Parts: sequence; C-alpha cells; structure tokens
Amino acid sequence: MAARDKLRAYFERHVGKILYKDELAEVAGISEWARRIRELRDDEGMQILTHNDRDSLRPGEYILISRDRVPRVSHKIDAKTRSRVLIRNGFTCQDCGRTSGDPDPLNPNRKIRLHIDHIDPNGPSDDTNLRVLCSVCNEGRSNLTLPRSTINILSAVRKANRRDQLEVFEWLKRKFEKQ
Repeated sequence: MAARDKLRAYFERHVGKILYKDELAEVAGISEWARRIRELRDDEGMQILTHNDRDSLRPGEYILISRDRVPRVSHKIDAKTRSRVLIRNGFTCQDCGRTSGDPDPLNPNRKIRLHIDHIDPNGPSDDTNLRVLCSVCNEGRSNLTLPRSTINILSAVRKANRRDQLEVFEWLKRKFEKQ
C-alpha cells in the first residue's frame, strides 16, 4: 500500500483526534510523509488541520476534522509551464534567493530543491500566479521575505558568471569595509 493510502486510512480511522508527526511518519514509512499529507489536503480535499490552521494545535500536530471532502481546483502544472517559470525566475527561490543544490540551512544532510508555487493558492495555474520557491520556503519553515527589488538583484547576480559575481562581491566588500 502506498504511503498516501496508508495516511488517508489512518486519518479516517482517527477523525477528530490529534495525531502527531512521529506516528504519521511511522504510518507512512517514508521521509516525504508531510508531502503526502499536503497532497491529501490539496488534491483530495481532506480537511486536515495543523497549527497554521488552528491556534490550539502545536507544531507537529494534525487533525482530520471531518470525513467530508472540500472540492479543490486542480493545480497540476505541465512541464512547459514549469520550465517557463523556472527560466523566468532564474532558477532561484523568489523568497530567499537559494538555488537548487544549495545546502538546506535546517538540515545539512539535505539539498535545496526548487518547487513551483501558487502565489494565490486558490488561483489559476498560469504564469501570472506562479513563482519558484525552494523546499525550505515552500514548506513554510522560513520567515525570510525579501523585497521584490532585492529578489531581482539576487536573481541577476546568481545568473551572472563567476567572474562577474566575484566583481560584485569585491565591490560590496569595498563599499562596506568600514562597517
């Protein structure tokens, strides 16, 4: 049985009961168990709440409040759209500036992966509502939000060749050497 199926069945057996991340990870049997829970919420409309949805829940606590499903709009993103958004955003997270393969600041054994994120979660899956986020920002673990102009600068520097990046670095060192 797939991890998603195991989690669905477990939540349905425990409607209204607080479930903890350790038990859910064990039920799923995979490291990406939290992603499967998001899929249950986003793709299947299961009413699974976390501390982001209900103040009485602590981080790592989940609860299925009802077996009733909430209708969801499909957020499938085709390969061409994904590629277009990645290129447009310079293969760079639009919140923090990380790129694919950078070390995860919260887990040194993990590398950053890039995701296509819906700016408005209930909006369409078109280019105007899509952006690139890294795995850290997409999972909601990062509080860092940069102003749009800073994101554009970081994106331009990340796209530049190494020589130009070093030139920018040296310029910044000279500019701020007295501080």
